[in-house]
Amino acid sequence: MMQTGSNPIARFNQVLLFIVLAFSILYFAKPFLIPLAISGLIAMLLVPVCRRLERKKIPRGLASTLCAFFTLVLLLGVFYLLINQVIALAKDMPVIDEKLNDLLNSGHAFISEHFQLPVDKQKEYLQRQIDAFSNLTGKFVGDIFRSVLSFLVHLLIITAYTVLLLIYRGRIKGFVLALVVYYAGKANLEEARGVVDKTTDVASAYLAGVCIVALIFSVVNTIGLTIIGIENALFFGVMVAFINIIPYIGSVAGSSIVVLYTLITRDTLVTPIIVAVFFIVMQQIDSYILTPKITGSKVQLNALFTIMTLLLGSLVWGVAGMILFIPFLGAAKVIFDHVDSLKPYGNLIGDRDVPKKPPRKHRDGGV
Repeated sequence: MMQTGSNPIARFNQVLLFIVLAFSILYFAKPFLIPLAISGLIAMLLVPVCRRLERKKIPRGLASTLCAFFTLVLLLGVFYLLINQVIALAKDMPVIDEKLNDLLNSGHAFISEHFQLPVDKQKEYLQRQIDAFSNLTGKFVGDIFRSVLSFLVHLLIITAYTVLLLIYRGRIKGFVLALVVYYAGKANLEEARGVVDKTTDVASAYLAGVCIVALIFSVVNTIGLTIIGIENALFFGVMVAFINIIPYIGSVAGSSIVVLYTLITRDTLVTPIIVAVFFIVMQQIDSYILTPKITGSKVQLNALFTIMTLLLGSLVWGVAGMILFIPFLGAAKVIFDHVDSLKPYGNLIGDRDVPKKPPRKHRDGGV
């Protein structure tokens, strides 16, 4: 009789049950896990800075607190800047409303003339669509407001987590290595220590690269939009740069918002076209120069699994998942590449093929 452990169906059921349980925990425990995950990534980002402070004879607790406090002040500064820009943008709403009304009136006249559809019926249909869109927009804005409010509420918790993770990072690493020794033996201890260090370095370097790219594009976008003559260029430049953190989707979504804004507020199509060309050029620079040089060598994931991870992260954790799951998958790839039984998975999600061993030759010299 075949044993349960060797039954393929039983093993498949075990794997399927593990996946279901893992994602169930991720979904239902997200109020606890998201702040912890954000803190973990910020702590990985700050580890090199904290080490430098410790080399200068600053106690670990004080160095960790200084790093976390500086990060908190920086985040609050960016948030304050964006809030001020949103308030300034709200002053342009009367102009936007007037432009929208003009566009609607022109559209009503065009449809009535060419399709013989009365204006009253057009307005009735449009009102139904506006009501439905308003409900959807209200829900979306409410979700954004709740997300921002929740982020501010959890900001102190994230800061406390970050400080404690930096202080106790030695114990956490020791715990992981102890598990490796227990399950795999002391022979794999040095390799496990290298994997832990490399995983931390990959996440830290990726996050640092993302922040550098966002900073560069914030400056370049703001200068470019200012030269083009776009109002509130600082807000749009920073917004597009930070939405661009989300791979593939972010750049298109952010630039589309600015193009739509200029299309509504300007009487000519020249400015929206110039803005669209500007962002297309910036996306090409980002795709072929900045991202490959700064972040592309850190997290070597192919486009297929990057997009799948984005969608899965959005399904499980929302916007936070779209941002957090990419470095997590990159860290997982480091582990996959160093465990023989998991190397096929690392090759599957990576963007580079694993070098194949040369074929064995027969005694007669043939292949």
